[in-house]
Amino acid sequence: MPDATRGAVRYLTTRQLKETGTEAIVTNTLHLLVHPGPDVIQQLGGIKKMMGWDGIVFTDSGGFQVFSLLHSKKWKGKVHENGATFKSPKEGNTYELTPESSIDIQMSIGSDVLVCLDDCRDTNLSQKEAEQSVERTLKWALRCKNHFENEYGGTKKTGKLLTAVVQGANFPKLREQCAKELVKIGFDGYNFGGYVINENGELVIDEMSAVIENIPKDTIRYAMGIGKPEDIIKSAKIGYNLFDTVLVTRNARHGTLYTSQGVIRIKNSEMSLDQKPVDPNCNCECCQNYSRAYLHHMLKNNEATALTLLTIHNLTYYQDLIKGLSQV
Repeated sequence: MPDATRGAVRYLTTRQLKETGTEAIVTNTLHLLVHPGPDVIQQLGGIKKMMGWDGIVFTDSGGFQVFSLLHSKKWKGKVHENGATFKSPKEGNTYELTPESSIDIQMSIGSDVLVCLDDCRDTNLSQKEAEQSVERTLKWALRCKNHFENEYGGTKKTGKLLTAVVQGANFPKLREQCAKELVKIGFDGYNFGGYVINENGELVIDEMSAVIENIPKDTIRYAMGIGKPEDIIKSAKIGYNLFDTVLVTRNARHGTLYTSQGVIRIKNSEMSLDQKPVDPNCNCECCQNYSRAYLHHMLKNNEATALTLLTIHNLTYYQDLIKGLSQV
């Protein structure tokens, strides 16, 4: 799933997005809370109507962004037992994010799949800190589910799905414990939370395996933030079936393209006279109509059309990759 942070994938129209084969997107609860606000989105018929999007919309809980911004001191605020209170530097308003308000915001946005608020922290935690994160995540997950069911009638009434985030930092036993306890509460999906890449840039396979081995196979098994094609394949092999990343579109805008023949960097000088398509095995608009040389020229001159075409290609490549996972 590409990240449609504010209800759009940068430089693409909704029609272009559909044409890449994309079936689901992730929107950012925190950014949509700050602007235009959940009440405005609801009055306009929800994010899908605003976008003209008839695919699936996932929302995150807002927690990962809030907590990372607070822990890094980029935003002013405080994480507490009830959630987080924070001040947006953009317009100076103060917000409180709780398990209940996170569900309310996501419902107002109009997503199809919601995520429970979790206590996301840095990876370099002591075991005690990781245990506290798991304990709080479990409490908040239960509160989210109770609010979703009591206030909205749950999945039965809304048709929406509710997923929970598994925490436990880099302690496989804690990951296992958190997964098992969440399964006891019961959700439609289980998401690997926190950081999926270690300090060496490698997947945390032991922690990921501890989660996947303790959640039902007939549910959403979401590896949040998995970006590189090879990491998606590895994650699928151990049982994950859903992925999202900013990498695919962000790298496209910087000229890094994924192809059936490996990664190419369209800004490099050797591309200036290369008349081949980005990927001869790709059927996207970019590869069917334009040469590497033309795209190199446009990107070097900051033409927005280049950003559109390169994003179309990378998204198409990733969606083709996902379709091929059934053969993994």
